[in-house]
Amino acid sequence: MAIAASLVALELYPHWFPLTGPSVAYLMYNFFALGAVMWRHRWAGSSGLFRLIIDLIILLVCIVNPPDRAGWMVGAFYIFVLLHATLLHRLREITLVVAVVTIVSVLTARDQVISLGPVVVFPGILSLLYGWQRQMIERHLDVASRQTVMFRTEAENARELERQRIAADFHDGPLQSFISFQMRLEVIKKLLTRDRDAAIADLTQLQEICRKQITDMRAFVRSMRMSADGATPATSVRQIAEDFQKGSGIQLHWNVGDALSGLEPEISHEVLQIIREALHNAQKHSKASKVSLAAERSANQLHLQVEDDGSGFPFGGTYNLEELEMMRMGPESIKRRVRTLNGELIVESNPGRGATLRVRVPL
Repeated sequence: MAIAASLVALELYPHWFPLTGPSVAYLMYNFFALGAVMWRHRWAGSSGLFRLIIDLIILLVCIVNPPDRAGWMVGAFYIFVLLHATLLHRLREITLVVAVVTIVSVLTARDQVISLGPVVVFPGILSLLYGWQRQMIERHLDVASRQTVMFRTEAENARELERQRIAADFHDGPLQSFISFQMRLEVIKKLLTRDRDAAIADLTQLQEICRKQITDMRAFVRSMRMSADGATPATSVRQIAEDFQKGSGIQLHWNVGDALSGLEPEISHEVLQIIREALHNAQKHSKASKVSLAAERSANQLHLQVEDDGSGFPFGGTYNLEELEMMRMGPESIKRRVRTLNGELIVESNPGRGATLRVRVPL
């Protein structure tokens, strides 16, 4: 608009600047654009690619047929068009402006209206460098945006898996116990009218079941708080082991050492939960007298093994994760966590003689 205003001033004084076709064309064009802005009309040529093309065409006309006394204004007009392309358009539009103006200037400039050195080449190179840098930044921002969406999706999937695991744990543990608790209460209610001593004996057993369920719930809540307490993995394993021995009375031998040290927090949390759930299963289902826990770490893998001398799983043999999934056997919560870690699971079961669970996690 500043260039248009200068042209208006020069047109008002013909003895300073004779009337020319390019000046009239550009003057009319800018008046039309100014009117569109003043009346808030969204004219397509006011700020888009169409305006840049019109500006470039008028600039080329001015280069081919330059004004007699205002050659400096053609250079200013070129800087204006270059800034327009640099600030509002991409690298290809900037390249188009610089290339077309340079070629036309070399072929048709008569009186060196636009100097090929300081006016065309240097600003053009700076604009190209700016456009290239902005394009690279936009690409990096685009990649960062896609990664942010991907990380957000992964975090949501992890939360969903954790919700499913907690729901499954509550369904298999406290919910079933409470259902059994309710059924036993109904039986005791009927026994009170017929055999009071039997009812009291059942109440004593029910009280023991309730106490055991409270212990299990406390262990579950404690395990959920492990990551929030800031405890090291070694401290967490020792706490899990001590709680297991106190709550079950089963002898536990563990050899973990520094195998869990330095792991990523997500991997460390999942591994600790696998250990907790494996020991919980041994306490709840296996009727074992001895359990061993071992963890070793190589350059790119973590090896975890839990072995007991209890009743084993209902099935016999050695199966990997895919086979367990296909036959719908094995501990569901542990299988979910191993899948989350992209690890491998081997379950070896000898009914009546114990079971061994092996987990390999890539690092």
